[in-house]
Amino acid sequence: MTSFPTLKTGAVTQYPFDRAVGFQIQAVRFLDGSSQRFRIRTPLRKWTLNLDLLDEDEMIALVAFFEAQGTAPFAFTDPVSGDTALACVLSANSLTVAMIAEHRAQATVLIEEIA
Repeated sequence: MTSFPTLKTGAVTQYPFDRAVGFQIQAVRFLDGSSQRFRIRTPLRKWTLNLDLLDEDEMIALVAFFEAQGTAPFAFTDPVSGDTALACVLSANSLTVAMIAEHRAQATVLIEEIA
């Protein structure tokens, strides 16, 4: 299984980044009109990585990973807990890259954990 590329510093992301945790739920409606909801899976995490200080090599590696990966799952190390999520995907159209100066780029990546 492939892993999300790290920066030259060995880190996965730069600060600030966003992290959200959500749950998949199922709702059951009873004949009397009442309903009950319950979680059917473990928590799923989402990360928004804002990479503002990339050099050209890091940007090229990120774009190559995005193009090669497509919708296939990959491993991603959670920057908060250090745990490795083994089933993550890149959100559709989730990569924006811009060159802001010579040898300096910025990118935004959206990563979702799947069940």
